[in-house]
Amino acid sequence: MTSFSFDTYLNAIQKNLKKGSERSHYPALKNLLDDPDNDIDAVIEEKGNKSGIPDFTVRQRELTLGYVEAKDVGTDLDRTETSEQLQRYREAFSNLILTNYLEFRWYVDGECRLSEILADTDGNLLSSPASEKIASLLEQFLNYTGEIATHPEDLARQMARLTKAIRLAVTTALASEIKGGELHLLKQGFNEILLPDLNDADFADMYAQTISYGLFAARVGHARTPGTDTFTRRTAGTYIPATNPFLKRLFNTVVETDAASQIDWAIDDLVQLLSRVDMASILENFGRQTRQQDPVVHFYETFLAAYNAALRKSRGVYYTPEPVVSFIVRSVDSILKNRFDLPLGLADTAKDPATQQPRVQILDPATGTGTFLYEVVNQIYRNLEDIGMANQWDNYVEENLLDRLFGFELLMAPYAIAHLKLGLQLQELGYKFEKKQRLGVYLTNTLDEAMKKSEILFGQFVAQEANEASEIKRDAPVMVILGNPPYSGHSANKSEWIAGLVRDYYYVDGKPLGEKNPKWLQDDYVKFIRFGQWRIDRTGCGIMAFVTNHGYLDNPTFRGMRQSLERTFDEIYLLDLHGNSKKKEVSPDGSPDKNVFDIQQGVAVAIMVKYTN
Repeated sequence: MTSFSFDTYLNAIQKNLKKGSERSHYPALKNLLDDPDNDIDAVIEEKGNKSGIPDFTVRQRELTLGYVEAKDVGTDLDRTETSEQLQRYREAFSNLILTNYLEFRWYVDGECRLSEILADTDGNLLSSPASEKIASLLEQFLNYTGEIATHPEDLARQMARLTKAIRLAVTTALASEIKGGELHLLKQGFNEILLPDLNDADFADMYAQTISYGLFAARVGHARTPGTDTFTRRTAGTYIPATNPFLKRLFNTVVETDAASQIDWAIDDLVQLLSRVDMASILENFGRQTRQQDPVVHFYETFLAAYNAALRKSRGVYYTPEPVVSFIVRSVDSILKNRFDLPLGLADTAKDPATQQPRVQILDPATGTGTFLYEVVNQIYRNLEDIGMANQWDNYVEENLLDRLFGFELLMAPYAIAHLKLGLQLQELGYKFEKKQRLGVYLTNTLDEAMKKSEILFGQFVAQEANEASEIKRDAPVMVILGNPPYSGHSANKSEWIAGLVRDYYYVDGKPLGEKNPKWLQDDYVKFIRFGQWRIDRTGCGIMAFVTNHGYLDNPTFRGMRQSLERTFDEIYLLDLHGNSKKKEVSPDGSPDKNVFDIQQGVAVAIMVKYTN
């Protein structure tokens, strides 16, 4: 137990009161908290070298115990408690003390757990019980270890909190850095290649998610590597799977910059969380196969809801129920078998006689956490089982799967999760990643076709990833396009390339629609349907299978779109799932018409088939 010398502490406070600034009391508070016998050290943070961090970091050897934010003597902590700074600190730091040197408030996960007053504003000790209560408060603060996550959802919430801390640190560091600094150059790389309208806040978000999911992927790799040393920030990059070379390069670049020294405290907090996690238990849940839920998807959804719910809405990110995914994948598989003379369906290895490329190339252009690709792999494995070839899975994946299974994703977190999820799935089914083979999931904007280049080192990594994806978009004869593209009426995708393609939907029989406000044709899901239509048209034949907003089925604004799709595809199958609470839809018996998604907009499954040019 730590022994606190309150008399010495208050004497030091009284001597410093005339000096007039809160920093003059820092040594007194440090001496109160320091405990050399137990290796406890309250580090006074130099704000010029750190970003978005409270005044003190309390450590025990290499372990961070908590943080302390100190305001000047006499400061009204009720007012401070509601300030923007304290709101951010309480959200980001699970173990935090706020003090004006005489009053101490201890917060756990943002909630005030204890509050005690040691002395009056003249520095007079109120009573012996007061010092005992403060001693108890400080002792609990120093001994608090937090909850060790054993379930993916618990870990997701804790990761979300620490990712917010990293985002806050990056935002603060970016604001204080000169325009040509490392963080600004990193931001410029993303601006040039992926997100032209990326602002400082969005960059801080992407940076934080790169760190967070880079460390998460590394921790999974670490847990699956026997005989490894303690998991640390310095060695993390070596454990990011080779199947995701972009994330590996990106993570190492980010953590090795000088700018990272300003936020290393936030990174170390996340490393500390992940190092304490029972990753075997987490991975066991990740690998669980059920028909009702996908733990990996729930992990990401829980993370996103706790981290930034608005991002989910702006990008139209919603979990696709597994029965819907299964129905679409099984339908595509059946059509390939029965209509295209491909007896193994999605597992078929037939090649085009002219190009010698695989016929059944598969793309999810808005892959998210890889839910559709995951089910595609399961269906392929079942098809091989049916003909007694499941024992050849290792050779099959290397020779007949990795070169024809693709996914595109714009957001860092789901991109990293999709890689992790598919890599684990392939291994659990029997594939051994012995070569440096990457999975065909790319961080890219599907709706932007332009090839990119960058003179910035960091930008070169992003450009290489985007350009490899562009080659697939443009040249790979993709035969199957499936998934759940985002729904967002106020689309954040402003690419001229996709805008040019969507213009076809503004005409009927060669004449303009004549709509006063055809804005719904700019919804993201419309753009993804147009992309899929364009790609299947270039291939010459194939299947597009999406679950989307159902507004295009009967709204007059979409009559040009409907005509265009009818001209491209030979067969169109539509399953309207309804569930539109905005239209107050009800079931035939009058009962509530529930949506398969947790949204107000009704949805529909569309499967469109093109046989030949």
